Amino acid sequence: MQHPAVDGSGNPRDASGRPPSGAPAPPPGNTGGRGAQGNTPGPQQGGNPDEVPTRKTAPPGPPQGPPAGQGGPGQHPNDPGEAPTQHIASVGGPNAAPRGGEEPTREHRTTGGKAAGAAGAAGAAGAAGAAAGGMAGAAAGAAASAGPNGPDGTAGNSRDTPGSREEADATASARSESPESSAEFGMTRAEQSSPPDSDPGLITHRASHGGYSYYSDSDPYSADEYDDFEDGFNEGFDDELDYPDDPDDDDMTALARKKRGRRRIWRGLRRTCYVAAALGILVPGAIFAWCYFTFEVTPPSKVAKNYSTSMVVKYSDGSVLNKFSPEKGEERVLIKDLSEVSQEMRHATMAAEDADFYSNPGFSVTGIGRAVYNQLSGGQGGGSTMTQQYIKLSTGKDDHSITRKFTEIVRAFKLTNQYDKTTIFKAYLNTAYYGRDAYGIDNAAEAFFDKDPSELNASESAVLAGMVQLPRGNDPQIDAERAKDRWEYVSLQMKQNGWISQQEYQNLKMPQTRERFAWQQKTTTAQIHIQRRIIQELEEHNYTKDELTSQGLQVVTTLDSQAQQAARDAVQQVMADQPEEINPALAAVDPKTGAVRAYSPGNKGYDWVEERQPVGSSFKPFVTATGLKDGYGIGETYDGSDDQTIAGTEYGNAAGVTCGSNPERCGVRTATEESVNTAFLNMANKFGPQSVAETAYQAGIPREKVNREGETVPVLANSKGNTNLGVTLGAYPVSTLSLANGYGGLADGERAEPFLVEKLVTNEGEVKEDFSSETETAFSDSSHSSANIAANVTESMRDVAKEYGLDLNGDRPVASKSGTHQLRDSGHNATASYVGYTPQISTAVVLNKSTTKQEPLTDASGADIYGADQPGAIWQKFMNSYLEGKPVEEFQEPDPIGQFTVPPPPSPDPPEDEKNESETPPSDESPSDEAPSDETGPSDFPPTGGESSDRNDECQENPWFSDCEDESDTTNPSASEEERPHQQGSGNDENSARGPD
Repeated sequence: MQHPAVDGSGNPRDASGRPPSGAPAPPPGNTGGRGAQGNTPGPQQGGNPDEVPTRKTAPPGPPQGPPAGQGGPGQHPNDPGEAPTQHIASVGGPNAAPRGGEEPTREHRTTGGKAAGAAGAAGAAGAAGAAAGGMAGAAAGAAASAGPNGPDGTAGNSRDTPGSREEADATASARSESPESSAEFGMTRAEQSSPPDSDPGLITHRASHGGYSYYSDSDPYSADEYDDFEDGFNEGFDDELDYPDDPDDDDMTALARKKRGRRRIWRGLRRTCYVAAALGILVPGAIFAWCYFTFEVTPPSKVAKNYSTSMVVKYSDGSVLNKFSPEKGEERVLIKDLSEVSQEMRHATMAAEDADFYSNPGFSVTGIGRAVYNQLSGGQGGGSTMTQQYIKLSTGKDDHSITRKFTEIVRAFKLTNQYDKTTIFKAYLNTAYYGRDAYGIDNAAEAFFDKDPSELNASESAVLAGMVQLPRGNDPQIDAERAKDRWEYVSLQMKQNGWISQQEYQNLKMPQTRERFAWQQKTTTAQIHIQRRIIQELEEHNYTKDELTSQGLQVVTTLDSQAQQAARDAVQQVMADQPEEINPALAAVDPKTGAVRAYSPGNKGYDWVEERQPVGSSFKPFVTATGLKDGYGIGETYDGSDDQTIAGTEYGNAAGVTCGSNPERCGVRTATEESVNTAFLNMANKFGPQSVAETAYQAGIPREKVNREGETVPVLANSKGNTNLGVTLGAYPVSTLSLANGYGGLADGERAEPFLVEKLVTNEGEVKEDFSSETETAFSDSSHSSANIAANVTESMRDVAKEYGLDLNGDRPVASKSGTHQLRDSGHNATASYVGYTPQISTAVVLNKSTTKQEPLTDASGADIYGADQPGAIWQKFMNSYLEGKPVEEFQEPDPIGQFTVPPPPSPDPPEDEKNESETPPSDESPSDEAPSDETGPSDFPPTGGESSDRNDECQENPWFSDCEDESDTTNPSASEEERPHQQGSGNDENSARGPD
């Protein structure tokens, strides 16, 4: 091989590539590199004495040689005594050592790979030196890569000096051909014989010939080492580099890309988690701080003062009905110091509600987590502390939302910081509701045990503390089993918290409580339930009781004082000698407006005016109205014979009930007067049960209700949403108030919403808000048509009262209907009702009998009570008393719809020439002439005598309650309302001749 006469820097060379003898040595100060044996630059090396070492290398001295014949990959065997050739990553770049005579910069003094030299000839020489000298040679190679190109002292920074790459290549070539020169610069024979690109796996060759810079984002090898967030030096240690001798080059490339993708994914996930964690802490913290300084908490003393204010409730004529304070006397009794409450009661309260009350900051972290989970999952129960409960009670805000819960926590925390725990505890005990209309511990102690709160023992305290969670459900007088379970829980918590001993715990016994409302000597049962109804209506208008009392507003009701007294008198006179277990409910509504004029809920704890009950045949007039809407008049006839199969189910009439001499042609008037079940069932089957339900809704029966699970469902349907023929016989429970209001729609064809609160008035007499409602057309878009439908229904009901001897004084026109619902297959009745109206008032009376479970409705003699018996008597007395002195108003005369009168029956002996003529009867004379509506059918009804299997145990005991519909719709003889009464003539003397309705 020929060698050039000069090297790349113009220095003379002889034929072998060595410098000619006598050539001057390079100046000692311009070498710009490090010595081959050391790491620290010195004056003889031309380095800067202030520069820090860039790589830890072996100590000075000759390296230990490998066994003979050993060399690096792709190299000739090394001579004996030479170190093995190694693949050393070339380092260089802008941080290489400065040229001779220049002041080193911060970058020049950095450590690691950033202090190495640039690519080019000097870089190639550095790599070769590394291969020849092992780890010691690596330091020498790195120094040479940062040093001059040759003995002439020209700087070797190919990155910074124009033309340096070409000069470095020429110098490397000259050195590779000259053993002496190579030895002088630390190169081995193997390196001399290997061209620069003979091993592309060398990183130095990639750098020299790949055409890119280490510091460039452009990566022709798709390697992740050049990510802006990674150190470029990592390339030399990446185990994903692909070498030529790798037998699975393609597989390794795919694996490397997969690993790189996973690293990027995990890096993104880590960053996302960091951001989410920061936001999850910082954002709520900032909101909490803002709310803390923004929200105000009402001082407990001010809250107590508001509670001591009474709200006046008035009749429609302005006379006082009651002061809105159900507690003893006229005002709520408040404790002034915790010492007025027994220690046992204080401990029981904490055991039941907040055992850590004295140590928590007003809220519980675990409780918050539990509340959030329940809110998101739809579960029940929260984690409120006593302080949070006090905030909720004092503000009157109890909506189920995360926002309300968050603000409650902030206020509880602020209240804890502003007031001592004793003040908060006292405020809580004065505010808590314990049931029986007892607010505050003083009233609760009297309501349950007729004691002062300082006299309560541990057992009594456990009862009262357990009441706050569920004031009605945990009352021993309502649900003794549930109340005992709650009492046992509170007692156990008292023991576990060390407030009572094991011996005391074992000696505890469930105490006996007073009768409900026995403590309220000045407040009647009716007043209590009227008050609750008032609260309900005002809450619908966004008012709360506490707001009303604090503002000193007066509530003017729609109740007529004379009507209310008439209701009380009628109930007392008729029921004076009857069993106390009978619950009579009476509601009277103005048909023109929906204003409630009388409200008598019964003598026991339940509000039977609002409680839904099956009402039997009192629902039949809505079937008549449905036919009139479709053009079928009250003169139409239907099959009223006994024992029929209708829509796949057997039905019958009450014993002794017939529809004249020809029951197969039973007219609507007669069917109404005699209460013929089969005739009305055939009517409903023809019109469709759902259409009957829709007519009742239009008249004034509510469409929807909230069931036990909190779901909104139709009122006149079973739990599956189906309305079956049972609607004809009043199988779907409705309230007494709804029934009176629905009949009000039949009175004039206008639908109204019943309401009890007429207006709110300030102490100065100014009307703050008027709640009077407007009516709407019930049965048709035309008010005239709707009124005429109502007039025809009224016409079919006008003789019922006279039939039962329940007509009104002065021959006042009235329309009415009785009803009785049977107690399943007991052979006795469950409820009995009587409903009727004049143009001025619509009144409903419903009776049932119960103690802790449903019982047969029997009178003092043990005879079954029917709708025309005690219910009819109460209705008659009330109507005569209320209407006394009022003008007699007439009903609207009806314009006949369809067949208005029953046509005469066909002649029993027709002429001989007509006997063989076939005559097709009208389609409405027999259900067999028309197929049942698609809305009904055998699939909609259970087998005869069957009952739904999914009725719960409570409904088995109390089926008349709001959420206990009979899934079978009681549309079979064993469960129907008045199909199989025991006897006729039961009842009082006035109605004994008539018997059952």
